[in-house]
Amino acid sequence: MSYSYGQSPKKATVFKTIYLTISAAVFAYAAYLLIDYIVYGFKEGVTFDDCVILISSVIELLFEGAVIGFIVRSYKAPTILMKNLVFKQDGTPYLAGIIIVLIGVLITAALSVVFFISAYFHQLIKLDARDQYFILSVGLTLFTNLLFTEIYFLTFRHESGSFAII
Repeated sequence: MSYSYGQSPKKATVFKTIYLTISAAVFAYAAYLLIDYIVYGFKEGVTFDDCVILISSVIELLFEGAVIGFIVRSYKAPTILMKNLVFKQDGTPYLAGIIIVLIGVLITAALSVVFFISAYFHQLIKLDARDQYFILSVGLTLFTNLLFTEIYFLTFRHESGSFAII
């Protein structure tokens, strides 16, 4: 395995392992919610809103599963994670992408915190608890992936403006 610009394989492995662990936890939470929605649907009947949430949950799980699969694949051979969000084709930073990702991190973090508090502690938003769980799950999925995109930029950027292939 070759690592450009003297990046240590250990640094990349730690990054990928933490990313994989957190992504797996978010995937598990989303899978739990999907199973809970299915059980609830069999007991209480399924409405149109329930169908929308079920389909959306499956799409969310497919997305997060693809991210996990990509991370696992990157252990075998180096790849550029999240390349098109923060990099130009030549590997130099794409400032607009970095700013957009950072804004996304902040918005999804705020969304996740608000819906976590509202769903589990004190109802701040007048939505059914199940809807709040779902929005929290989607917020966590987006937050995790955007956050690690930003961390990747900060951790693996080089003076030359290019990025390590991890």
